[in-house]
Amino acid sequence: MGVLGNLFERKNCDICGKQTNIFGGTKLENGRLCKDCANKLSPYLSGVKHLTVDDIRDHLAYREENAEKVKAFDVSYAIGGKNAKLYIDMEKQQLIVSSSGNWRNTNPDILNFDQIVNCDLDIKENRTEIKKKDEEGKEVSYDPKRYEYSYNFYVYITVNASFFNSLSMKINSSSVDGYDNDEYEECYLVSQEICEILDLIRNKETDLIDEAVEYYTNRLNAPKRAYNKNTYYSDTRKYSRTYDYYLERDPRKNHYKF
Repeated sequence: MGVLGNLFERKNCDICGKQTNIFGGTKLENGRLCKDCANKLSPYLSGVKHLTVDDIRDHLAYREENAEKVKAFDVSYAIGGKNAKLYIDMEKQQLIVSSSGNWRNTNPDILNFDQIVNCDLDIKENRTEIKKKDEEGKEVSYDPKRYEYSYNFYVYITVNASFFNSLSMKINSSSVDGYDNDEYEECYLVSQEICEILDLIRNKETDLIDEAVEYYTNRLNAPKRAYNKNTYYSDTRKYSRTYDYYLERDPRKNHYKF
């Protein structure tokens, strides 16, 4: 009984002094963190259990300063898909990433333009085999095998920040079925736009951002078309990184319906 009593005994948070839950809250290197204090941490802060109480105090002080910056943040551009968006304040040379429509209340981490190190687009593919029924009613594979494909779009950003060095954006809110459709095309263009605008910021070419945003706005508002594997990559883009860059990363290059 004594052992069980110690196991489920409520402990105090080493930051605010409140009692943690019966499981002891979030464990730190040399203490505990209650749920309320843990909710104040940046979502990009990793390895919390290896941080000390002093580390957390420093981080929470940074988060308080960040909250004041969020209040003063003015959106010049909001770029993104149905899920995460990139918000840019051109006057203050700052940006944030958020998937919340009410982002001011979530205290998103503000980054200065000069903290952007790199960015990359990753299109993750999931495939499900399509089967048929044989004469006995059993499911069997086609020969050759057939698959249905779905995709998720991510932009990974490397940063030079005090408490984290990377963050990610998931562009689509739900998986995109197939690759030769308007939804895939839109997610692809939005992902490309984010990467290329971050490249302009990283390369100190911010005077081109307005033109780049206009370019992609026109592309996204243009009449939709089905993907055509024979012509897609011959369509030159003024702001494209390179033909080879996207050709190597786009899974559509080797895909056919069956």
